[in-house]
Amino acid sequence: MSEEISLHFERADEYISDAELLLQERRIASAVGRAYYAMFHAATAVLLSKDIQRSSHHGLISAFGRFIAKPGLIDYEHHRNLQEIFDIRRESDYEPIVDITSDEAARILQKARAFVAACRSLVFPE
Repeated sequence: MSEEISLHFERADEYISDAELLLQERRIASAVGRAYYAMFHAATAVLLSKDIQRSSHHGLISAFGRFIAKPGLIDYEHHRNLQEIFDIRRESDYEPIVDITSDEAARILQKARAFVAACRSLVFPE
């Protein structure tokens, strides 16, 4: 399972890099999507480290709140950001008009970076 956890963090890092490139190209909706999926993979890794698996986005977000944020293993703000960015990602993926500025997307990307870093620290403490 440790290899799978590491692979999820590798994917999270890849998606952060993709989001940065997309944001530079002003492809806002795609950048937001990649930022969310970086968080998704980091959250999946954390849950797997606790032998918890979920198959849906809602299930993953709920389990992350219940088993990771609520007990105080990670700052609850990270859980709120995961929920918020999931909602924004859904809107940016499915709506024909995306009302997200470059500055907002940059803030979303920063939250995603912080989320991935916090999850990594929880699984691989220094």
